Amino acid sequence: MQNEIFQKAQQANFFGKLYYYTKLSGPGWVQAAVTLGGGTLVGALYLGVVGGYQFLWLQPLAMLCGIIMLSAISYVTLSKEDIEDRPFELAKKHVSPILAWGWLIATIIADVVFCAAQFALGADAVQGNLGGASLPPFLITGILFIVAFSLIYLFSGEGKAAKIIDSFIKILVAIIVLAFMGVVVVLMWNNAINWGELLGGLIPDFSALFRPTASYAASIAAAGEYGDFWNNYISDSQRNIIIGAFGTAVGINMTFLLPYSLMKKAWVKKHRELSRFDLALGLLIPFILGASALIISTASQFHAKKDGYVSEAAYHQVLDTRLKSEYPNFTNFEASKIASLRQAAPQVDKDLSVMLAKRNANDLAKALEPFLGNWSQLIFGIGILAMALSTMLVHMMMNGYAVSEAFGQPGQRRLFLIGAVIPAIAGFFSPLLWNGAAKTALAVPASVIATTLLPIAYLIFLLLMNSKKALGKELPKNRFLVNLLMFGATGIATFASIWALLGKYQSANVYDHTFGLVGLIGLPLLALIGIIGFIRREI
Repeated sequence: MQNEIFQKAQQANFFGKLYYYTKLSGPGWVQAAVTLGGGTLVGALYLGVVGGYQFLWLQPLAMLCGIIMLSAISYVTLSKEDIEDRPFELAKKHVSPILAWGWLIATIIADVVFCAAQFALGADAVQGNLGGASLPPFLITGILFIVAFSLIYLFSGEGKAAKIIDSFIKILVAIIVLAFMGVVVVLMWNNAINWGELLGGLIPDFSALFRPTASYAASIAAAGEYGDFWNNYISDSQRNIIIGAFGTAVGINMTFLLPYSLMKKAWVKKHRELSRFDLALGLLIPFILGASALIISTASQFHAKKDGYVSEAAYHQVLDTRLKSEYPNFTNFEASKIASLRQAAPQVDKDLSVMLAKRNANDLAKALEPFLGNWSQLIFGIGILAMALSTMLVHMMMNGYAVSEAFGQPGQRRLFLIGAVIPAIAGFFSPLLWNGAAKTALAVPASVIATTLLPIAYLIFLLLMNSKKALGKELPKNRFLVNLLMFGATGIATFASIWALLGKYQSANVYDHTFGLVGLIGLPLLALIGIIGFIRREI
């Protein structure tokens, strides 16, 4: 049946190909399921808060870079027919075993740590949006564990069960996109969107990366001697969230997953065009629609609004940071004195603290109740639960492939299931692991490792796409254009990584500073190892 559809696609025009390839698509939707997760949610929410519509171009650009590299990964995978020539083995043989194993290990670390975040996100959706506030957290994560592992068990088999999981992931991605797009439609209907600013935000403005938006200018000027503090606070916040947006668009583990998704579908060289359409239809379009809808919704409700809905904890977090710049021993003060200082703070500082406080999905749902009524919590709850479930499934899937690959038996069912259950166990214990000091202890090194290794993964495939020994007669015909695109994507990823690592290195927190230093040393060192290894193997 699938062969018949594929044959029809080969004879069809562009729109016909779209129709037939949509039926055959799959790996791209799996990629969308992992990228439309908690990281994208947090990034999009805060991009809307701190930058308004101004950064609407950012996440599509980040995803476009990712699509370029994923297309290269797809090309390399589909150019080789023997299982021994899968990308991990090619990276070991033709680039560097150190880089190949670093790629695999970074994938496992990212899967285990950030799968816990998805379980926590799912629990938050149930407790905060879907009326389960009284439910014990471990009951929720236990149910999520059972559901997710049962689905992964079905996926690990062959035949109809695996196809059902493919369809289920597509449905989850569709629910996410439709839920958030529906909110934007309601906002449009109520004239709650500034169309001029929205359209302007689609045009890239790289200078905006390094300065606050014009919306804050009057408030910063009114802050007097603390104007520089607020200017730096906003710039630093923008940097962190921009880096986060790049990192969550295409993560290190997504680059590892794609080859195995393609092999699972039994796609070969003749399916190269299908794989490009699949990435556009299943990944690029859903990601842009879902992430943009979140930014638009958040910008319309919170950006530069001193009367926007905000939780007391998030408001105090920003205001206290400002007060610490005035009172170095602020954290050691008694609770009554802290409360007094908060109350006596200048109004402009209070206003900026409201404007810049981080919001979560529950905050956005409450802010949208005037437009959506009681449906607000339900819509966001369903969308976010679907987001959490789809992403945890793919984290488990990725880890299954990575662990089985580590033992040289990619996809072997028992090894795959052992690998898949490890992130789920971390997820079950997320009420303990993804909270307070434990969360920082896990998230900081994991994010540094992922940030450092993402451009290295890009470099691996940039080199493989130029390796005569790896690809032979399958070297791309128009290598100038291919290299131009790949150099651009790798360069942007490298810039984002260095910028993020510099931020951690410059942090007053010794823990962040140390890992930032390790990343800054490791990134050029690994790149040098890869380039030297590639040249030696090609000569």
